Amino acid sequence: MTDDCLRPISIKNDVFTVIGPSGEMTIPYGETSFTVLKEIYKTRIKETGAVNAAAIMLDGISLMSDLRAAILECRKIGSPIYVMLNVDGELLTENEMPADAALIVAQSLGAICFGISSDDTRTLIDGVHRIKPCSQIPIAVRPVGGTLTDDELKELLKAGTDVFIGLTDECAARFQNIISTEGYAPPEIDYIDSVMLAGERSAFFLEHDTTEISEPIECNAGMGEDLIAVCEAGGYDVLKIQINSPDDALDFADNAHMATLPVMFSGDDEIAMKLAVMLYQGRALIDGTSLIDPDELKNTAGKYGAVIY
Repeated sequence: MTDDCLRPISIKNDVFTVIGPSGEMTIPYGETSFTVLKEIYKTRIKETGAVNAAAIMLDGISLMSDLRAAILECRKIGSPIYVMLNVDGELLTENEMPADAALIVAQSLGAICFGISSDDTRTLIDGVHRIKPCSQIPIAVRPVGGTLTDDELKELLKAGTDVFIGLTDECAARFQNIISTEGYAPPEIDYIDSVMLAGERSAFFLEHDTTEISEPIECNAGMGEDLIAVCEAGGYDVLKIQINSPDDALDFADNAHMATLPVMFSGDDEIAMKLAVMLYQGRALIDGTSLIDPDELKNTAGKYGAVIY
Protein backbone atom coordinates (compact mmCIF):
# COMPACT_ATOMS: atom_id res chain seq x y z
CA MET A 1 0.00 0.00 0.00
CA THR A 2 2.66 2.50 -0.97
CA ASP A 3 1.02 3.68 -4.20
CA ASP A 4 -0.97 6.90 -3.96
CA CYS A 5 -4.07 5.20 -5.39
CA LEU A 6 -4.10 2.81 -2.45
CA ARG A 7 -3.68 5.45 0.22
CA PRO A 8 -6.61 6.59 2.40
CA ILE A 9 -8.85 9.20 0.80
CA SER A 10 -11.28 11.94 1.79
CA ILE A 11 -14.69 12.13 0.08
CA LYS A 12 -17.27 14.92 0.32
CA ASN A 13 -20.85 14.14 1.27
CA ASP A 14 -22.28 15.65 -1.91
CA VAL A 15 -20.89 12.95 -4.20
CA PHE A 16 -23.51 10.50 -2.93
CA THR A 17 -27.16 9.92 -3.64
CA VAL A 18 -28.41 9.11 -0.17
CA ILE A 19 -31.01 6.45 0.62
CA GLY A 20 -32.15 6.18 4.22
CA PRO A 21 -34.06 3.60 6.25
CA SER A 22 -37.54 2.52 5.22
CA GLY A 23 -39.14 2.85 8.62
CA GLU A 24 -40.73 -0.58 8.11
CA MET A 25 -40.53 -3.55 10.47
CA THR A 26 -40.56 -6.91 8.73
CA ILE A 27 -42.20 -10.13 9.85
CA PRO A 28 -42.16 -11.27 12.68
CA TYR A 29 -41.59 -7.82 14.26
CA GLY A 30 -44.07 -6.06 11.98
CA GLU A 31 -46.42 -6.76 9.12
CA THR A 32 -44.16 -5.97 6.16
CA SER A 33 -42.84 -8.93 4.19
CA PHE A 34 -39.25 -8.90 3.01
CA THR A 35 -40.45 -9.01 -0.60
CA VAL A 36 -42.55 -5.88 -0.03
CA LEU A 37 -39.56 -4.23 1.69
CA LYS A 38 -37.46 -4.82 -1.42
CA GLU A 39 -40.21 -3.20 -3.50
CA ILE A 40 -40.16 -0.19 -1.18
CA TYR A 41 -36.45 0.27 -1.86
CA LYS A 42 -36.96 -0.28 -5.57
CA THR A 43 -39.43 2.63 -5.55
CA ARG A 44 -37.13 4.78 -3.43
CA ILE A 45 -34.26 4.24 -5.88
CA LYS A 46 -36.44 5.66 -8.66
CA GLU A 47 -37.67 8.56 -6.54
CA THR A 48 -34.18 9.65 -5.49
CA GLY A 49 -32.75 9.41 -8.99
CA ALA A 50 -30.24 6.84 -7.77
CA VAL A 51 -30.47 5.06 -11.13
CA ASN A 52 -28.05 7.67 -12.48
CA ALA A 53 -26.01 8.09 -9.30
CA ALA A 54 -22.22 8.15 -9.32
CA ALA A 55 -22.38 6.46 -5.92
CA ILE A 56 -25.12 5.48 -3.48
CA MET A 57 -24.88 5.86 0.27
CA LEU A 58 -27.19 3.78 2.44
CA ASP A 59 -27.22 6.12 5.40
CA GLY A 60 -28.58 5.60 8.90
CA ILE A 61 -29.96 2.13 8.35
CA SER A 62 -30.35 0.35 11.67
CA LEU A 63 -31.99 -2.99 10.83
CA MET A 64 -30.51 -6.00 9.06
CA SER A 65 -33.66 -6.41 6.96
CA ASP A 66 -33.35 -2.84 5.68
CA LEU A 67 -29.64 -3.29 4.98
CA ARG A 68 -30.15 -6.45 2.95
CA ALA A 69 -33.22 -5.24 1.04
CA ALA A 70 -31.53 -1.94 0.17
CA ILE A 71 -28.32 -3.52 -1.08
CA LEU A 72 -30.14 -6.21 -3.06
CA GLU A 73 -32.16 -3.56 -4.88
CA CYS A 74 -29.43 -0.93 -5.24
CA ARG A 75 -26.92 -3.29 -6.78
CA LYS A 76 -29.31 -3.96 -9.67
CA ILE A 77 -28.53 -0.50 -11.07
CA GLY A 78 -24.77 -1.01 -10.93
CA SER A 79 -23.75 2.08 -8.96
CA PRO A 80 -21.13 1.71 -6.20
CA ILE A 81 -22.80 1.15 -2.81
CA TYR A 82 -21.45 2.71 0.38
CA VAL A 83 -22.97 1.82 3.76
CA MET A 84 -22.80 4.27 6.67
CA LEU A 85 -24.15 3.32 10.11
CA ASN A 86 -24.80 5.66 13.02
CA VAL A 87 -23.45 3.78 16.04
CA ASP A 88 -23.22 4.19 19.80
CA GLY A 89 -20.27 3.42 22.05
CA GLU A 90 -20.93 -0.31 21.78
CA LEU A 91 -21.00 -0.13 17.97
CA LEU A 92 -24.73 -0.79 17.88
CA THR A 93 -27.29 1.01 15.75
CA GLU A 94 -30.50 2.46 17.13
CA ASN A 95 -32.17 -0.95 16.66
CA GLU A 96 -29.17 -2.85 18.09
CA MET A 97 -27.67 -4.13 14.86
CA PRO A 98 -23.94 -4.68 15.55
CA ALA A 99 -21.54 -2.96 13.16
CA ASP A 100 -19.41 -6.09 12.68
CA ALA A 101 -22.44 -8.21 11.72
CA ALA A 102 -23.62 -5.48 9.34
CA LEU A 103 -20.17 -5.29 7.75
CA ILE A 104 -20.04 -9.04 7.18
CA VAL A 105 -23.43 -8.97 5.47
CA ALA A 106 -22.83 -5.78 3.48
CA GLN A 107 -19.55 -6.91 1.96
CA SER A 108 -20.96 -10.36 1.16
CA LEU A 109 -23.75 -8.66 -0.82
CA GLY A 110 -21.47 -6.40 -2.83
CA ALA A 111 -21.14 -3.09 -0.98
CA ILE A 112 -17.80 -1.49 -1.90
CA CYS A 113 -17.27 0.50 1.32
CA PHE A 114 -18.58 0.28 4.88
CA GLY A 115 -18.43 3.03 7.46
CA ILE A 116 -19.43 4.20 10.90
CA SER A 117 -20.55 7.65 12.03
CA SER A 118 -20.51 9.12 15.53
CA ASP A 119 -20.12 12.41 17.36
CA ASP A 120 -17.57 10.70 19.62
CA THR A 121 -14.14 10.29 18.02
CA ARG A 122 -13.12 7.57 20.49
CA THR A 123 -16.08 5.52 19.30
CA LEU A 124 -14.81 5.88 15.73
CA ILE A 125 -11.25 4.91 16.64
CA ASP A 126 -12.24 1.92 18.76
CA GLY A 127 -14.84 0.96 16.16
CA VAL A 128 -12.34 0.83 13.31
CA HIS A 129 -10.00 -1.26 15.47
CA ARG A 130 -12.88 -3.70 15.99
CA ILE A 131 -14.29 -4.01 12.49
CA LYS A 132 -11.20 -3.57 10.30
CA PRO A 133 -9.98 -7.18 10.87
CA CYS A 134 -13.37 -8.39 9.53
CA SER A 135 -13.18 -6.25 6.41
CA GLN A 136 -12.75 -7.29 2.81
CA ILE A 137 -13.70 -3.80 1.59
CA PRO A 138 -12.52 -0.31 2.58
CA ILE A 139 -13.58 0.98 6.01
CA ALA A 140 -14.85 4.55 6.34
CA VAL A 141 -15.55 7.00 9.14
CA ARG A 142 -17.74 10.10 9.18
CA PRO A 143 -17.21 12.39 12.17
CA VAL A 144 -20.27 14.43 13.09
CA GLY A 145 -19.28 18.04 12.46
CA GLY A 146 -16.70 17.04 9.85
CA THR A 147 -13.56 17.90 11.78
CA LEU A 148 -10.84 15.97 13.62
CA THR A 149 -7.58 16.98 15.24
CA ASP A 150 -4.30 15.84 13.68
CA ASP A 151 -3.85 13.33 16.49
CA GLU A 152 -7.33 11.93 15.89
CA LEU A 153 -6.67 11.65 12.17
CA LYS A 154 -3.42 9.80 12.87
CA GLU A 155 -5.13 7.43 15.32
CA LEU A 156 -7.84 6.63 12.81
CA LEU A 157 -5.26 6.02 10.09
CA LYS A 158 -3.30 3.77 12.43
CA ALA A 159 -6.48 1.81 13.20
CA GLY A 160 -6.93 1.14 9.48
CA THR A 161 -9.39 3.77 8.23
CA ASP A 162 -9.40 3.86 4.44
CA VAL A 163 -11.98 6.56 3.71
CA PHE A 164 -12.88 9.77 5.54
CA ILE A 165 -16.31 11.09 4.58
CA GLY A 166 -17.64 14.58 5.11
CA LEU A 167 -14.51 16.32 6.41
CA THR A 168 -14.48 20.11 6.29
CA ASP A 169 -12.17 21.62 3.68
CA GLU A 170 -9.73 22.66 6.39
CA CYS A 171 -9.69 19.21 7.99
CA ALA A 172 -9.39 17.52 4.59
CA ALA A 173 -6.34 19.66 3.83
CA ARG A 174 -4.67 18.62 7.09
CA PHE A 175 -5.56 14.99 6.38
CA GLN A 176 -3.96 15.21 2.94
CA ASN A 177 -0.83 16.70 4.45
CA ILE A 178 -0.55 13.82 6.93
CA ILE A 179 -0.81 11.04 4.34
CA SER A 180 1.46 12.88 1.89
CA THR A 181 4.42 12.95 4.25
CA GLU A 182 7.21 10.44 3.97
CA GLY A 183 6.46 9.35 7.53
CA TYR A 184 3.09 7.87 6.62
CA ALA A 185 2.97 4.07 6.48
CA PRO A 186 -0.08 1.83 6.03
CA PRO A 187 -1.05 -0.01 9.23
CA GLU A 188 -0.45 -3.71 9.63
CA ILE A 189 -3.81 -5.41 10.18
CA ASP A 190 -4.26 -8.95 11.48
CA TYR A 191 -7.23 -9.91 9.32
CA ILE A 192 -9.63 -12.66 10.39
CA ASP A 193 -9.28 -15.72 8.16
CA SER A 194 -12.09 -17.82 9.62
CA VAL A 195 -15.55 -18.19 8.07
CA MET A 196 -17.50 -15.02 8.87
CA LEU A 197 -21.26 -15.34 9.34
CA ALA A 198 -23.91 -13.11 10.86
CA GLY A 199 -27.39 -12.99 12.28
CA GLU A 200 -29.55 -9.98 13.07
CA ARG A 201 -27.87 -9.43 16.43
CA SER A 202 -24.45 -11.13 16.23
CA ALA A 203 -21.36 -11.78 14.15
CA PHE A 204 -19.93 -15.31 14.14
CA PHE A 205 -16.46 -16.62 13.30
CA LEU A 206 -16.07 -20.32 12.55
CA GLU A 207 -12.99 -22.50 12.23
CA HIS A 208 -13.25 -25.32 9.69
CA ASP A 209 -11.58 -27.97 11.81
CA THR A 210 -13.49 -27.35 15.05
CA THR A 211 -17.01 -26.41 13.89
CA GLU A 212 -19.74 -28.64 15.31
CA ILE A 213 -23.01 -28.71 13.35
CA SER A 214 -26.28 -29.79 14.94
CA GLU A 215 -28.49 -32.60 13.75
CA PRO A 216 -31.06 -31.38 11.18
CA ILE A 217 -33.84 -29.32 12.72
CA GLU A 218 -37.20 -29.78 11.02
CA CYS A 219 -39.20 -26.68 10.20
CA ASN A 220 -42.70 -25.96 11.44
CA ALA A 221 -44.72 -22.95 12.55
CA GLY A 222 -43.78 -23.43 16.21
CA MET A 223 -40.13 -24.36 15.76
CA GLY A 224 -38.89 -21.43 17.85
CA GLU A 225 -38.83 -23.58 20.99
CA ASP A 226 -36.72 -26.18 19.17
CA LEU A 227 -34.22 -23.53 18.13
CA ILE A 228 -33.96 -22.19 21.67
CA ALA A 229 -33.52 -25.68 23.11
CA VAL A 230 -30.69 -26.62 20.75
CA CYS A 231 -28.92 -23.30 21.27
CA GLU A 232 -29.19 -23.53 25.07
CA ALA A 233 -28.10 -27.17 25.17
CA GLY A 234 -24.62 -26.20 24.02
CA GLY A 235 -22.11 -28.30 22.12
CA TYR A 236 -22.93 -26.89 18.68
CA ASP A 237 -21.51 -24.00 16.68
CA VAL A 238 -24.06 -24.08 13.85
CA LEU A 239 -27.75 -24.97 13.57
CA LYS A 240 -28.55 -27.17 10.58
CA ILE A 241 -32.00 -26.19 9.31
CA GLN A 242 -33.72 -28.74 7.11
CA ILE A 243 -35.49 -26.97 4.24
CA ASN A 244 -37.66 -29.34 2.19
CA SER A 245 -40.26 -26.94 0.81
CA PRO A 246 -41.03 -23.22 0.44
CA ASP A 247 -43.30 -23.51 3.48
CA ASP A 248 -40.28 -24.66 5.50
CA ALA A 249 -38.39 -21.56 4.40
CA LEU A 250 -41.28 -19.34 5.48
CA ASP A 251 -41.63 -21.12 8.83
CA PHE A 252 -37.94 -20.69 9.59
CA ALA A 253 -38.01 -17.03 8.59
CA ASP A 254 -40.82 -16.47 11.11
CA ASN A 255 -38.74 -18.09 13.87
CA ALA A 256 -35.15 -17.22 12.92
CA HIS A 257 -34.96 -14.48 15.56
CA MET A 258 -35.04 -17.25 18.18
CA ALA A 259 -31.69 -18.64 17.02
CA THR A 260 -28.58 -17.44 18.82
CA LEU A 261 -26.22 -19.48 16.63
CA PRO A 262 -25.41 -19.18 12.92
CA VAL A 263 -27.38 -21.39 10.58
CA MET A 264 -26.78 -23.83 7.76
CA PHE A 265 -29.57 -24.53 5.31
CA SER A 266 -29.77 -28.13 4.12
CA GLY A 267 -32.12 -29.47 1.46
CA ASP A 268 -32.53 -30.56 -2.15
CA ASP A 269 -35.38 -28.29 -3.30
CA GLU A 270 -33.92 -25.45 -5.36
CA ILE A 271 -36.83 -23.02 -4.94
CA ALA A 272 -37.06 -23.66 -1.21
CA MET A 273 -33.33 -23.12 -0.77
CA LYS A 274 -33.41 -19.81 -2.65
CA LEU A 275 -36.32 -18.61 -0.53
CA ALA A 276 -34.68 -19.64 2.74
CA VAL A 277 -31.43 -17.85 1.96
CA MET A 278 -33.23 -14.73 0.69
CA LEU A 279 -35.40 -14.44 3.80
CA TYR A 280 -32.65 -15.07 6.34
CA GLN A 281 -31.60 -11.73 7.81
CA GLY A 282 -27.90 -12.42 8.07
CA ARG A 283 -25.22 -14.44 6.32
CA ALA A 284 -25.81 -18.20 6.35
CA LEU A 285 -24.10 -21.41 5.35
CA ILE A 286 -25.52 -23.69 2.66
CA ASP A 287 -24.95 -27.44 2.95
CA GLY A 288 -22.61 -28.35 0.11
CA THR A 289 -23.89 -31.96 0.03
CA SER A 290 -27.19 -30.77 -1.44
CA LEU A 291 -28.43 -32.52 -4.60
CA ILE A 292 -29.26 -29.12 -6.13
CA ASP A 293 -27.27 -28.49 -9.31
CA PRO A 294 -23.86 -27.13 -8.15
CA ASP A 295 -24.03 -24.14 -10.50
CA GLU A 296 -27.49 -23.19 -9.21
CA LEU A 297 -26.31 -23.60 -5.63
CA LYS A 298 -23.32 -21.38 -6.34
CA ASN A 299 -25.57 -18.76 -7.97
CA THR A 300 -27.90 -18.74 -4.95
CA ALA A 301 -25.00 -18.38 -2.53
CA GLY A 302 -23.47 -15.61 -4.59
CA LYS A 303 -26.70 -13.65 -4.95
CA TYR A 304 -27.50 -13.63 -1.25
CA GLY A 305 -24.01 -13.63 0.22
CA ALA A 306 -24.16 -17.15 1.69
CA VAL A 307 -21.27 -19.60 2.08
CA ILE A 308 -21.36 -23.12 0.65
CA TYR A 309 -19.88 -25.37 3.33
